[in-house]
Amino acid sequence: MTNNTILLTIRTSMENASKAEKILGEYILKNCQEIPNLSVADLSKKSGVSQATIVRFSKSLGLDGFKGLKVELARSSNDVDTGLYDEISPNDGVDELKDKLALKVQHTLDSTNKDLNSKYLNQTVDAFKDANVVLVYGLGASHLVAEDFTQKFSRIGKNVINTPDTHLLVSNLLTQQNKQVLFLISDSGETQETVTIAKLAKQNNVRVIGLTSNGHSRLAKTSDISILTSNTVPRDQVRSAATTSLISQLYAVDLIYYLYLQRDYESNIQKLKESHLLVEKYFSPKK
Repeated sequence: MTNNTILLTIRTSMENASKAEKILGEYILKNCQEIPNLSVADLSKKSGVSQATIVRFSKSLGLDGFKGLKVELARSSNDVDTGLYDEISPNDGVDELKDKLALKVQHTLDSTNKDLNSKYLNQTVDAFKDANVVLVYGLGASHLVAEDFTQKFSRIGKNVINTPDTHLLVSNLLTQQNKQVLFLISDSGETQETVTIAKLAKQNNVRVIGLTSNGHSRLAKTSDISILTSNTVPRDQVRSAATTSLISQLYAVDLIYYLYLQRDYESNIQKLKESHLLVEKYFSPKK
């Protein structure tokens, strides 16, 4: 965990925490500068939760217990009064915006990198290599990620079908005779269109890979392979959450792409070179 992200981690973890852990999290956020000087018994008495809850909560943050939590909070204490962890506000100057956004982006990348499951990433690459056609779908901001996916994989010769038209996508899904795999992107994992497409694919024996930050979502539960990105910013911080979720998804797609590239490295690099030369030949300005 990087130095200045523990408060963001606590805020995010509270969304799915137990009642006692939420009480503890709120107390820590409001009194974070005093925590490094307390014993676990002191914090238990002040916050009104058990010592076991404090230890369990600390470990759920990826720390080695209450001692680790105190160390991280001590490292972050100098920045607490600056409002660096707060949501973007109309009164922020350019430098404040830069610092806030940089912190959230770095936290997103660190958390996503830690949480992405290597086994599932490799299984995803296996599924793409085994399929003749990859269908990809995302709605709203997730469609931008689907476009990025399409651009990357198409340039190395993978047959990718990507359309925001759900009727057209489902038609391809149900009529394609080639071996196919469906890659669905939804940060919440609850987008109705995405979940419906996933269920139709399962009914027709098409393998489903879901990219989401919500491991308890319908998309995650329906998918054959569920790739979980990190939800690093509380959803009450709507503006920051929209930015960080997009960055997390793009990072995951990049990682899958590079893993795929490695499997047949020389051949894929040659395809990239050839596609670049073709674009230059036909679309570069004439001298």
